[in-house]
Amino acid sequence: MIKKDFATNTISEKFTVEKTQQFQNEMNIAIKTMELMEVMKVLIQYNIIKNKESKEFLNAFIEMNEKWQKQNEDSVLVGEVQTRKSKCIACEFGKDMTVIEYQYKHSGAPVPYNRIVYQNEFGMLYDIKDGILHDIRICNAFLNKDEMHKLI
Repeated sequence: MIKKDFATNTISEKFTVEKTQQFQNEMNIAIKTMELMEVMKVLIQYNIIKNKESKEFLNAFIEMNEKWQKQNEDSVLVGEVQTRKSKCIACEFGKDMTVIEYQYKHSGAPVPYNRIVYQNEFGMLYDIKDGILHDIRICNAFLNKDEMHKLI
């Protein structure tokens, strides 16, 4: 008997319409913490941590976090992480997505660099078909605020 490799299953097999909505809400909350462990908890809770799509998503999240969190400089978020709606302008052209906007500083950096507040943003793309989650991705190709206002 051949065993099916758990890691090769697609995440869509784990979701219903209701579970997709719950997952998206819980992931949005976890993402706003900008903490890897919080994001991983959601993936574990929905039993998709070992799926290919989740691994690719986690790798992108880790890489993005490493860019703003400087080692030995006590990097911290400033204020509340904000979200806004946008549209993809690349691989999923026109697809709705959520943009995560955050500000941070390096409190342990030498003066005056420890006072500088930086700002960054990234997109969360949930590939949902017929109400079922098929993929999650981090995307950096989306419309900015002014472009979105022109569409409205």
